Amino acid sequence: MATLESLVRKMKSVDDLQSIVRTMKAMAAANLRQYERAVESLQDYHHTVALGLQIVLKGNGAKRMPPIALPRKKGALLAVVIGTDYGFAGQFNEEIIRYALHVLSHDHHSGCHVIAVGAQIAAGLTALQRVIAASYPLPSSLAGVNPLVQRLLLEIERIKADQDIEEVVLLFNRPAAATTYAQEKIRLFPVLMDDLQSKTGKWPSRSIPISAIAHEQMLRALVREYIYVNIFRSIALSMAGENASRLAAMHAAVKKIEEVSDALTMEYRQNRQNAITGELLDIISGFEALSQ
Repeated sequence: MATLESLVRKMKSVDDLQSIVRTMKAMAAANLRQYERAVESLQDYHHTVALGLQIVLKGNGAKRMPPIALPRKKGALLAVVIGTDYGFAGQFNEEIIRYALHVLSHDHHSGCHVIAVGAQIAAGLTALQRVIAASYPLPSSLAGVNPLVQRLLLEIERIKADQDIEEVVLLFNRPAAATTYAQEKIRLFPVLMDDLQSKTGKWPSRSIPISAIAHEQMLRALVREYIYVNIFRSIALSMAGENASRLAAMHAAVKKIEEVSDALTMEYRQNRQNAITGELLDIISGFEALSQ
């Protein structure tokens, strides 16, 4: 049976842990909302770029598209897998690694190349015999997303220049509800009309805009923006999903800690009552012995 002193120490430790977990839960909730707002702020821009691409692709015709937007001959797949480098996020990395392995295993391209975002993603895929073409750490805040996107754009272009890449995809977790997430796959390249219309719908009117800029120049600019905003949005969604997972983990931890705290409190009260009862019995026994 634990002594009262040891129970007091345990209760103090549990209270300290509960305070830390509640703080982490509050931080996860605040971060989740921050990344959700970032995604919301990109929605209109993403919609506008996608609509612009629809018009340029229609007006330009497939034969005149520059290589950046054309499907190539049968080549390799380049997958950008986004995870997290930070803990207390449940099975966040494990889930996206399993999903990435499923996508890569069922792929019919001539080969696969992987860019890992997050050291744990790189380590997990390497342990499963997947070769990592490049690895980048995940930023700790929203301010670090733009520099990461710029580095990823350069790396994607480098691999496309060196390898026969037919398709580029993003694989990541995104929020599915308040405290859950689901896996998603987005095609970055080639840019196809079906993808654009599935996300934005068809052009909303019969009036077709015109531009003084050459079609190929406009198409290249819009494709770059389309790829940029999709990478940025996917990273922000992944970080929102990470914090949703962390929020769920912290919520479960708070409930577990409360159960442990209640059990320790009950045990402390029971032991204290037993100690008081024992002392009273000793006093009564001593009084009876003196009275005889």
